[in-house]
Amino acid sequence: MEPTDSKNPDRGTGGQEEPTTASAPATLMDRLRTTRVPLWTTVVLALAVLLVLAWKQIAVGAAERRLESDRQALSAQLAQERTALLTRAGTAIARSSEANHLMFGTALAWAVRGELIRGNHDQIDQYFNELVRNERIRVALLAAADGKVLLASDRKLQGGLLAEHFPGELVEEPAVIVRDGADGEKLLVLPIQGLTTRLGTVVVAYRPETVALE
Repeated sequence: MEPTDSKNPDRGTGGQEEPTTASAPATLMDRLRTTRVPLWTTVVLALAVLLVLAWKQIAVGAAERRLESDRQALSAQLAQERTALLTRAGTAIARSSEANHLMFGTALAWAVRGELIRGNHDQIDQYFNELVRNERIRVALLAAADGKVLLASDRKLQGGLLAEHFPGELVEEPAVIVRDGADGEKLLVLPIQGLTTRLGTVVVAYRPETVALE
């Protein structure tokens, strides 16, 4: 019986070596390199990217539309506020102007009355010519009780009828007033009263003051 060599543990195993794990990492890397992503996964990923990009585009577009809508709303609000301010300012100025014009009209009516009683038409004519030197005053005239224009800063009106250019009922207006005329004008109407009868009517047509805000 041959002695066994205890130093050779491989004997008795048929000369076969035990498997080692040294090649395992290389095998794993090979598998990773050779593994291919399925086509449907690539399609899904591509669709996901497209959806994200589309969502961002939609979100940006919606934000821009909201900003434009807000800008338009703000512009409309500012325009409304500006219009309201102009209206309030115009009303305030008109009230102030009309009050001043009524005071001026009363004084002018007394001055014209005095010259009419004295028969001094030239002085009245000078009053009217002085008035129309103001660029806002278009015409000043004196009409008789029957509506005939006796004196006018615009000589083309003189000798005609008041009703051809202004409302005929102005010759019956009992008090000094400011009323609306044509094309945005104002009419300062001055009844000229004698002791017992009406001597005539003065009409001054002018453009009212306006307010311009930038």
